[in-house]
Order: sequence, then C-alpha cells, then structure tokens
Amino acid sequence: MNSLSKAPWKLNRLFISIFLIVVILLVTYQVFFIVNQYPDILNKPKEWWNHAYPPRLNRLGNDVVLKNVTSLKKIQYDFPYSSFRREFIETPEERELRESRRESIKQGFLHAWNGYVKYAWGADEILPISNLPRNSYNGWGASIVDALDTMWIMDLKEEFKNATEHISHINFNSSVIPISIFETTIRYLGGMLSAYELSGDEMLLEKAKQLGEAMIPCFNSPTGLPYNNWNLTRGLIDGTYKPYSTGILAQVGTLHLEYMKLAQLTGNSTFFYKVQNVTDVLDKAVKKIPGLYPTFISQETGRFLNYDVVSFGANADSFYEYLIKQYLFVGGAIDQYRRMYEESIDSMHEYLIKEGQVKNRPDLLFLGEIYHGFLPRMEHLSCFVPGMLAIGSKTLNRPKDLEVAIKLGETCYWAYNSTTTGIGPEDFYFLQKNVTVDEKTRWMQKNQKDTVLPDGIYKLNGNYLLRPETVESLFILYRVTGDKSYQEKGWKIWKAIEKWCKTESAYSGLYNVASNKEIVQNNNMESFFLAETLKYLYLLFSTPDVISLDDYVFNTEAHPLLRMKP
Repeated sequence: MNSLSKAPWKLNRLFISIFLIVVILLVTYQVFFIVNQYPDILNKPKEWWNHAYPPRLNRLGNDVVLKNVTSLKKIQYDFPYSSFRREFIETPEERELRESRRESIKQGFLHAWNGYVKYAWGADEILPISNLPRNSYNGWGASIVDALDTMWIMDLKEEFKNATEHISHINFNSSVIPISIFETTIRYLGGMLSAYELSGDEMLLEKAKQLGEAMIPCFNSPTGLPYNNWNLTRGLIDGTYKPYSTGILAQVGTLHLEYMKLAQLTGNSTFFYKVQNVTDVLDKAVKKIPGLYPTFISQETGRFLNYDVVSFGANADSFYEYLIKQYLFVGGAIDQYRRMYEESIDSMHEYLIKEGQVKNRPDLLFLGEIYHGFLPRMEHLSCFVPGMLAIGSKTLNRPKDLEVAIKLGETCYWAYNSTTTGIGPEDFYFLQKNVTVDEKTRWMQKNQKDTVLPDGIYKLNGNYLLRPETVESLFILYRVTGDKSYQEKGWKIWKAIEKWCKTESAYSGLYNVASNKEIVQNNNMESFFLAETLKYLYLLFSTPDVISLDDYVFNTEAHPLLRMKP
C-alpha cells in the first residue's frame, strides 16, 4: 500500500479518536453533573447552605447556588487593641480589677459545679438547699451538657473532660417519658453543638446528630410544626404517634439555630428544611397586628388560636430573639428573617413600649403585653429585648433601636436596683405615663403587704429564678457601646447574687426579692444558671475578643455558635 492510500485511514483513525475522547468527556461531565446536582444517588449530602432558599429552579430542576452570604455590618464597638501584640489596651489597674471580678465569677461557677458533682452528679439539677438531685429534663444530666461551653470558656479543662466522659455514655435515642422538644433542643442539642465547635471533640457532634435525628419525627404534624412534647422511644417506632398539644410560639419557633447548625456540620439538609418550614408556616399565618405573633398556634391547621394574647415574655420571647439571630447566622442570605424581624420590632415600638410614672426617671421605658387590650406588665424574661435590639440596630442600621435598647436596659437594671435585695423580680405591673390610678390598681397595691414596691410599680411578683436576661443585655450593651458602666451594673448584680443566693453547695433562687421581712431561698437552681447567667457575667469581664459578637451568635440558652461567613 502506498503512502497516498494510507492517508485516509490515518485520518479516519484521528477522527474516531477525537470522537471517542469527546464522548468520554461528555459522559464524565454528565456523571459529575448528576452526582453533584442529585447527591442522593451516592448518598452524598445535599448541603442547604450552598443552595438558594426558596429554591429557584431551572428547567432541569437544579437549585441555584447561594452566593448571598456576607459578613454583615460590625456589631461590636471598636475597642482599643495594640497593633503590635493585639492586646486589649487598658491600664494595669483596670486589668487587675477586671480580672479579679472575672475570677470571682469563675469561683462562683466552681462552687455551684462542685456542689452538683458532690450531691447530684448525673442528674439534671441539684436542689441547692436540701442537696438532693432532681430530674426535670429526662435525667440525661442537663446541668452537665448545659455547662459544657461555660467550662471551656472559663478554661476549666479537667471539669470539661469529666463532663464529656459522662455524655459519651448517654443514649439520646430513647426517653422513658415525653421530653420537651424546646428545652431539649436549646439545652442539650445547643450545648453539645457549641462545645463541639469550641473544643473540636467529635464525640459531641456524633451525640448531637443522634439526638437531632431522634427528635426529627416530632415535626410530623399536619403542618410540620413540632409537637411540644415527644416520646423519643415511641416516636421512632410508632408512625401513628401524635401527642395532643397546643402549639406555643416560643416552643415551635426556637429550634432554628440549633437545627441549622446541625445541618451545616453534618451535611444533612433535612434538619434545615424542617425548621425552615416552621418559619414559613408562622410567616404566612394571619396576625391581627403585622409582626406581632399570638402566643398559641394549632399544629393541625397552622392558625393562631388567640389573636389578643401577644408578649415578648413567657411563651413567645425566644421566637423574636431568633429572627435576627437566624439572619446573622446565615450572613443575611435569607432575607425573610430580616423582614419578619423588622415587622415585629416596628410593631413592638408602636404598640408595646410605653413611658412610666417613675419620679425623676423619665428616661425609663417599659415593655408591656397585649392581653385583650394593652397590659402594663413587664417580665424578667423580656429583658433579653435590650440586647436583641442592640444587635439588630448595628446589623440593620437602625439607630433608633439602640436608643430604645439603652433605655429598656436601664429599666431592667432599675428593677434590680429598686428592690431590697438588689435582685430583679420575675415580673411587675407599671403605671403608664398620664394614666390615672383607679380603684383596681389601689386594691392591688394594698394587697402587696409584705413587699416594698418600687416607685411607679403597683404589683410585683418577687420570685427570682436565677434568670440571665438582664445580665445578658448588660453584656451585649457593653460589647456594642463600649460603655464600662454596664460592667459596674453587672458587678453589682453579681454581688447581690453572692449575698442572697449562695448556699453551702450552690446557689438558690428567692421567693421574694422585695420582701420587707426575711429573704427566703426557694431551693432551686436550674441548669441555665451555669449555662447563661454565669457565662454572661464572665464574658462581661473578659476581653472583647473572647466570643466576639462579630463571630458568634448565642442561642437562647447562651450557647455560642459560629456564624456563617463568605
């Protein structure tokens, strides 16, 4: 065969080779495309944070990649740091004072923790007067899990190690009785996720995943709103199990940070879509006043049950708290959270915030409720609002919110500073500006025989449960404004707690903080005292780079979770 006859054959082989290469490339591309767009084929997790929500679908049904995660605006005040060693700038005297106060709070934690270890190890709580254990949260050791990140932040590594050893043996797949989904999520799930991010202990993430998966069936209501209480054992084996309950706003609406973080860390987007559906249901439900969500809702219909009961206190508080925190967590990528938050805060300004009748204190603002009309009642639980407003003001450029936050924060501290113990009450009824005192109000005042009523207050519930909300707001206001007066206020509150609440083994709440007789302890210390109250006080006297608000968002049990960044 001559060279001319060989040429067409060589040319054909070249074309065939090129054709085969193109086919191989196309097949490889299709396999790669399918695996990435339809990850369930190879059980690869479909990561929700890499996709738009709500999904915008093209003709092939592929999610558009989410590119909206931003750093958002800075929250913390520009505290002075040296450029050379990145040290917080303060005088030796200021540093000594700050560190001595922080050490005092750390010793307070150790006092309570050691009492718990001695008398109630493995139980949920210690009864701090009788020195007996108590189980209120399924007996998994709520105080242990709740206090994990506090121990890590306080550099109590030996205590942390002992706590994680206990947690490694807990079976989160079963429960003897129905558990509170809300309390279990914020204390246990939030506690383990936060401690995992701080410490890197993989066991904590595995246990968090186990618990999160065990609770997923509680979302199987007709609307997807979670049931309040759930028997884990029965829920995992009985598909017909549907416990009757009335949905409570705070309980159905305060699971988002924990489940979104769990989705991010595990790659299982089911966790995200379950709680995002809850947001959608609440968003679409009819409200009497835009942005003000009634306290009770049906899990069967998704409709609110009483349009004339609205509060930023009990049964509702943390739902509002989470709206701005969800927006922070996703770096502003889901604008729905911002819109819902701003609607709520705008209506709160208009309908719930009032001036009072406290002599020589016209600066004080009060946060009331709606109960078939305006109710001039302010709860300790609602004293998280100043901190929430301060964070939102910086994030969303709402300067008025910071002004109101400062005034409400002053009211919450005033409620402490106006009692005989220097500790704030569970709630109180205030006199509104320009409202005349009527006979019913006078009758209420007369019936507070054993209570010293602060000026401008006509009824007071003097219980103190070692709650954290006021010190939480003092901590945030300090980090936002740089005003050291918030440290002084926090220190004064801590000294009052040390004086009135300390027991031989731990700390106890009080029956009446404003009593004109003997101050009596109530033999109760919930795990949030270790998780929240002491942590916020400790952080108030830490350098501002420790758990910065520009890097972390706190769940409602004060467990810091890393925010998503670009």
